[in-house]
Amino acid sequence: VTPTVNEHAIIIGKLKLDLDKYSLSYDGENIELTKKEFDFIKYLMENKNSVLTREKILETVWGYDYFGDTNVVDVYIRYLRSKIDDKYNIKLIHTVRGVGYVLKYE
Repeated sequence: VTPTVNEHAIIIGKLKLDLDKYSLSYDGENIELTKKEFDFIKYLMENKNSVLTREKILETVWGYDYFGDTNVVDVYIRYLRSKIDDKYNIKLIHTVRGVGYVLKYE
């Protein structure tokens, strides 16, 4: 499934990221996100089916000047999985061991 992308939204299956309203929904049901979670899921959705390294995620989502621990990425992956994958019994966010993460929709 190819994501539908325009200047207002990114849609992958039943997952819709509304860029104007800064909101995420699954099958029409709103999912509460922090700003960082929104930025992170946006980056994953924009790069659907591409494996993203922790370093690239930190660079893009947290910024070049971020000097914290890279496990912050793992923590936010857990947050997103609990709000999306676990809640809706789907598997969108996948771990690529030793490399990073990928958002896949089949």
